[in-house]
Order: sequence, then C-alpha cells, then structure tokens
Amino acid sequence: MSRRRGLGSGLDALMSSGPTPGVSSAIRQIPLDAIRSNRSQPRSHFDEQALDELAASIREHGLIQPVIVTEDDEGGYELIAGERRWRAARRAGLREVPALVKSTTPQQLLELAIVENVQRADLNALEEGQAYQTLKDEFGLTDEMIAQRVGKSRVTVVNTRRLIKLAPAARQALLDGAISAGHGRALLRLEEPTEQSAVLELIVRRDLSVREAERMAELALHQQVHPATREALLHGTISAAHAQALLRLEDPALQNAALEQVLALGLSTRASDQFAALLSEGVALASAVEQVRVAPPSASLAPHTPTPTTDDEPRPNRRTPVDPNDEEARRLFENLLETPVQLVRTGREIRLTITVYDDEQLQHIYERLNGTE
Repeated sequence: MSRRRGLGSGLDALMSSGPTPGVSSAIRQIPLDAIRSNRSQPRSHFDEQALDELAASIREHGLIQPVIVTEDDEGGYELIAGERRWRAARRAGLREVPALVKSTTPQQLLELAIVENVQRADLNALEEGQAYQTLKDEFGLTDEMIAQRVGKSRVTVVNTRRLIKLAPAARQALLDGAISAGHGRALLRLEEPTEQSAVLELIVRRDLSVREAERMAELALHQQVHPATREALLHGTISAAHAQALLRLEDPALQNAALEQVLALGLSTRASDQFAALLSEGVALASAVEQVRVAPPSASLAPHTPTPTTDDEPRPNRRTPVDPNDEEARRLFENLLETPVQLVRTGREIRLTITVYDDEQLQHIYERLNGTE
C-alpha cells in the first residue's frame, strides 16, 4: 500500500542515511539520563501494558531502531522521535540507547513529533487537534500549511483542531475512548457546555452512534424548536423521533402544550406523530388528546407511564434486531468517513446513505474515497 501523501516525509528525511545539507547527524550511544522528553510532544497518554511488553522485547533483543534526538542548550539531548522506545528502554534497565543526533529548529521539532505520532496512529484525536493548534499559535502556520506537512486534507485538520473546544467532560471522554471523534464533532454543534455534557451522558449511557448524536444536535438547533422541547430532547426526556414529531407544530405555544401532553400521557413516537399531525391540521388540543387516548394499544402507552417510549429509535433495552455484519459494516464506514452513515438491506439491494453538512465535508469525503487525501 502506498503511503499517504506527504505523511512521514520529515521522518524519512531524518532516518535517511545520506547527509542532509546544513544538518549534522550521527548515530551514537547516549546515556538515557542525558535524554529528556520532547517539550513539544503532542502525545500525553502512553499505554502502560504496551510499554511493559515493549520493555520485555528490548530486554530480550535490545533496542534495534535508534531514537532520534537533538542537542539542547544544556549539554544534553531532547527527543525528536522515539519517546515510547525511550520510556520502554528505561523500564528494561538499559543505561544507554543508540540515538541518531540531528539539528532542528523548534518548529521542526514539533512538526516531526506530530508526524511520527500521526504516522504510527499513536495520537488520539484530541492530542492531534491540540498539536495542530500549537502549530497555528506558536509558528503561525495556516490550516493548509499544516495539512501539507502532515499529509492530510485541510478539512481534516480543521475538524480535528476544533475538538479542543469541547467541554471538559467531553474532552475527557474522548481521551478515555468513551466517545469517538465523530461524536465530538456532533457535540461541538452545541455551544453551551452544559448541553454538551447532557448529550454526552446520553451518548455513553445509551451507546448512541455518531448518526444518532448528529440527529439530536440537528433537531436541537432547528429554528422551530421550542426551548422546552430542546431541553427535553437534550436531557433524554424525549427521543429524537418525539422531537421530530413536535417540530410539525410551528406555533411555539402549541408545540409546548403538545410536549406537555406527550410527557403526561407517555406517548410513543408513533402516537406522538399522530398527535402532532392532528394538531397541525387544526384539531383542538382536547380532541386530539382524546383521539390518541383511544388509539390502538400499539400506538401508545398506558396513561400512567411517565416517560414516552420510542417506536423507531434504538434504546438500551429495546434495540431493533440488526444483522451484526451489517452493523459492523455501517460502523466501519462511519469511522472511515467521519460522518453519519445508514446501511439498509432490501432483498438483494444494499442502500448506503452518507450524511454531510456542508460543502467542505463533502469535498473531504470525496478526497478520502478518491484516495487523494
């Protein structure tokens, strides 16, 4: 497989055995205590078990690939690449390691650290976003310049960098792997940290997909949504399908009154849709309530049930049966394209629906599918 455009070219230059004009280089044995971590290291998390396994391998076979360092102003060395190997070598009990010594500028030091980690997929999305932001803030690089250096599209750089604006709880969830970068981008559509935290809780508790999280955010931002409907949706009191039904009602007072009845009667999504349809046709509220009360049992819940249920949305204990292979394929497409994806099988036909929200994202998906990213 060919390497992605530009990615790791800086490391290739560093690891090249040939001389680089204006740059001194040599491989030598350097005491571990003389080497310090890269101050610009974008990676903040190192898997302890993986480090132990690498240390065991180094103890058995030695450190085969040298780390890359640059001389610092204090007579020691600062890592450019290979911090994981350096940490594991310390655990293995080594006193010195083979190191390739290179001269670099502070900007090159950060760029190369980012490229190494991105190339090895060692950075999580938040760490990667913070690294891109540092290149912008400290060295004045544009998103296009960053994209060229790390071998990704400008849209990917922008979307990844925006993740650092997430609320603290959402950032931590992303670091812990509780949510994906796609979930993070869905949360970013909600500006209030309290709203992000509320939806984050729903994503984790109900195992919502990126598509479901995007749908919640889209409905919450709809120009016709009543504040009470928005709050009920974001706190999980009603589902996205309930909110969609209530959005039939353009009059704010009527939408709020309908919401109160949906909650009081514990209406299912199907019954809520029927209820909203009646109201939008001009049926009086009391009459519409009576009609959904006498609807078939499958369309509504018993009046004493306090929380509305969902007919067409997955919930933790009421998931529609889905072929595991189809669900896995859908998730793979979603992770690849970084946007909501639906996969529906009808007989021999398989329909794949990809949701995009602007022209930049459409261009990003085209580049990814075309292999030009």
